[in-house]
Amino acid sequence: MSAEAPLLEMRGIEVSYGDIPALRGADFDLARGEIHALVGAHRAGKSSLVKLLSGAVRKDAGEILFDGRRVGWFTPRTAIRSGIGIVYQHLNVIPSLSAAENIFAGRFARAGLLRLDHHRMRAEAQALFSSLSFDIDVDVPVSRLTAAAQHMVELARVLSLEPRVLILDEVSSKLTPEEMERIYPILHRFRGDGKSVIYISHNMDEIFQFADRVTILKDGRTMDTERIEDLDRIKLIKLAYSYVLSREELGRQNLELLNLKRYNENIIKNIPVGVIILNAAHGIHLINFAARKILGLRGEVVGSPFGGVVRREDLPDLDQVMQRIEARQELVIKEAPFREEKILKVSVYPFRDEDYAFLGTIILMEDISRERSMEEYVLRTEKLASTAELAAGVAHEINNPLGIVQNYVELLKLRELDSDSKGKLEKIENEVTRIEKTVGSLLSFSKFDDVTFHDVDLLACLDEVILLLAHRFAEKEIRVQRKQPAGPALIRGDENKLKQLFMNLFSNSIEAVGQGGCIEAELAVPQDAESARESASGGAESASGGAESASGGAESASGGVVELTITDNGCGIPAEIAGRIFDPFFSTKKGRKNAGLGLSICQSIVSLHGGMISCTSQPGVSTSFRVRFVRTPAGAAGE
Repeated sequence: MSAEAPLLEMRGIEVSYGDIPALRGADFDLARGEIHALVGAHRAGKSSLVKLLSGAVRKDAGEILFDGRRVGWFTPRTAIRSGIGIVYQHLNVIPSLSAAENIFAGRFARAGLLRLDHHRMRAEAQALFSSLSFDIDVDVPVSRLTAAAQHMVELARVLSLEPRVLILDEVSSKLTPEEMERIYPILHRFRGDGKSVIYISHNMDEIFQFADRVTILKDGRTMDTERIEDLDRIKLIKLAYSYVLSREELGRQNLELLNLKRYNENIIKNIPVGVIILNAAHGIHLINFAARKILGLRGEVVGSPFGGVVRREDLPDLDQVMQRIEARQELVIKEAPFREEKILKVSVYPFRDEDYAFLGTIILMEDISRERSMEEYVLRTEKLASTAELAAGVAHEINNPLGIVQNYVELLKLRELDSDSKGKLEKIENEVTRIEKTVGSLLSFSKFDDVTFHDVDLLACLDEVILLLAHRFAEKEIRVQRKQPAGPALIRGDENKLKQLFMNLFSNSIEAVGQGGCIEAELAVPQDAESARESASGGAESASGGAESASGGAESASGGVVELTITDNGCGIPAEIAGRIFDPFFSTKKGRKNAGLGLSICQSIVSLHGGMISCTSQPGVSTSFRVRFVRTPAGAAGE
């Protein structure tokens, strides 16, 4: 390490999420050319500290010096400009885009004014993965890749920015040991090039393998910073976890074993898979944060019988699970419905000591709802693409004879005709016009060759569409409620297509609500709100009332996401047809004017812009359509 001034200094840092403090005067410094580990118990403030550097949150108090200059706060854009790259603990990729497109999201290489240089992006992406010794198909949507491969895509994206400071937040908990062996040389190379690494981990062996210094956080405060050569494993565990022991526990003679026990329990509590450990009497001995979140548990449940904590009405497969627990047998349920809102993978494993004496049962739970929603979304998109190709061909074939019919109608109108013939001719002309509009919708739905992408303010688009539809709102006395961010919400897109998307979604809601109904349009930038919510509540998610496609966490280094939600209090969508509403030509509306293409066109426009659209409906209560796009750097907070 160099003896010169630190690259980064943070003094007296305070961060709060609402009324909940996350950092309470924390100190941290990072030398040039060092690997600095950051450890601490759950909610010690580790992630909040590095989110300050990525621009995800802002400090309430304290001082930050970066490369010798004082920084008020970082934004995602200024963090990238300063050379700070972060790989978060939670996935931060866009599922609908390929690996190459994810790496260059927000800064696509172009060949000319309008065309993307896919060849160049593919070549650079393959070179990045080659440097990582990781074989990956850079052309398929990342939703088809394994979770570990998706994390490698995110790492490659950060490395492509050539950062001066690389921040890795619990990456080892997502990757296999073999995959981590590809990460370690990168860390050593960074240090050798005079660059710096901040490494957050619960794995003490890793820290002793490559870190130069380690800082311990507890309850948002810096407890100590030590050089690795001055520590051993037991001492580091004491520093990191003994602060949370009670006086009674500290007085025990076997403090080292107690510390190791708490350390191991802390690992279990923080892994992303839900873990419940039952004792021999089937009572809960330990339950981690992920399991509490999945099951929606509050309050103390340790010591309670598992069958009393989880109800049969919530988990219909509970009887089967309890039978295997009591029989001390293994069980794997690949898809177990939970509360009609989640799909879980449930695994049951009995465990025994070296003498084969039964000790208890381990239950693993994974929430795979989003994975299933993503699979359905991909299948729907592929189906839509093939239908669009067929629709385009049909539309072109209809256009030729339709033009001939239209010409003859015009010729007949020039003749002297009686009133009856004129009336019939007008009906023919009206029907031909209706066919032309349907064909036009087919072409709009299937072809987007003439779109022009530039920075578009969704807030301005929303204002214009609501103004254009004012007369329709007035006809049914519909109340329109608005929620919107303080500043612009910019994305890269085609303004006309985006207005068409908003018009179709509002038209659906107008038709669904009754006289005097209500439509709410909320335009939001959920990145900061989600970060605060996760830190304040451990990432707890509230359940919606219906099935919702996952957005895929489309936040990127380019500036996060923009999300539009249009909610109406109309009749709703019955569950039996909810999966078909985006299919071409499918409609529940009666009348000759409806071709059943509106929502199909919406999905095509959203897919064209690299976004996602989903629907949540409670029949008779409300229906919400949610659209999520990648936000451009110009729309980043604080810019």
